[in-house]
Amino acid sequence: MKVMNTKQSAFTLTEILVALFVFSIVVAGALQVFTFVQQASDSNDKQIQRLREVQMAIRQLEEDVRYLVPRTRRNEYGDVSPLIVGESNSVNSYLEFTRAGWRNPAKLTRSELQHLKYEFVDDELLRHHWIYVDPAQEGQELTRTMLTGVTDFKVEFLEQDNWKEDWIIDRGTKGAMPRAIRITIVLEDYGELYRLFPLASFEANERDDDTEPQGDPERRPKDGDDIGGRR
Repeated sequence: MKVMNTKQSAFTLTEILVALFVFSIVVAGALQVFTFVQQASDSNDKQIQRLREVQMAIRQLEEDVRYLVPRTRRNEYGDVSPLIVGESNSVNSYLEFTRAGWRNPAKLTRSELQHLKYEFVDDELLRHHWIYVDPAQEGQELTRTMLTGVTDFKVEFLEQDNWKEDWIIDRGTKGAMPRAIRITIVLEDYGELYRLFPLASFEANERDDDTEPQGDPERRPKDGDDIGGRR
């Protein structure tokens, strides 16, 4: 009887080592490509998030200034503050005023007016606002970080034909308002951004508590009279 040779050929050790070497090169290349794509994706996400942060901060600033109203306020000590206060020469530049149009979807017992303050602290632009325009006590201030990576925050005020870097009003001229406000923000990554806001010409609706109201005190609206006094 004839015996068949069942011996099978196999890979040699050299062939296995070569195959492992080639496989390791392919895997290493694939890992490098995956790492590069992941880093690029993370970088793009950070850039998109940063751009969104800048856009939202600028949009909020524009909305606040455009809704500026001639409304003085009293602090917790009862002192009357000016309509608008700002300074760029101090260590922490700031801009403080009152705006209208504060949305109230929760129907809270508060005014639609909001007193707020933009302040440059370290490398951040902060937005402070108060629950009530005339706070009766301290502790009603809420602060939110609007921008990071800020290197400079400058506020300028147009008076007549001259730009001033501060608007510090004394007690006798609290109702004075600039003709325009120019705000410049310098960021580490986007450089210099600025906005120019012309202001309407209006007078402050303020009076001392001891001042008597104008007009004839005996005159009272009659039935059938409208606001203009017509029958």
